[in-house]
Amino acid sequence: MRNENLFEILAARARGETPPCVDVAGRVIAILTAEQDRLDRMTERPLMWLAVLSSAAAIPAAVLAIVAYYTWVDPLFEISQAIEWVIQ
Repeated sequence: MRNENLFEILAARARGETPPCVDVAGRVIAILTAEQDRLDRMTERPLMWLAVLSSAAAIPAAVLAIVAYYTWVDPLFEISQAIEWVIQ
């Protein structure tokens, strides 16, 4: 009973006080931004390496595809040149 009474007195006293005028928004935003930047760097780094490896694998694949394309198209071109006189 005594604790409840003491609690009510402290609560009434706390309601009567005015909060101090302190602006911490700038510091909080700076901390959150710094934390977000750190998290972004941690999550972007593996994606960066994945992009590098994908690009490194795609370049030889594209070169091989171009070489294969010209290798397969060349015989067809020669056949079409050989029978061109029939089409005309």
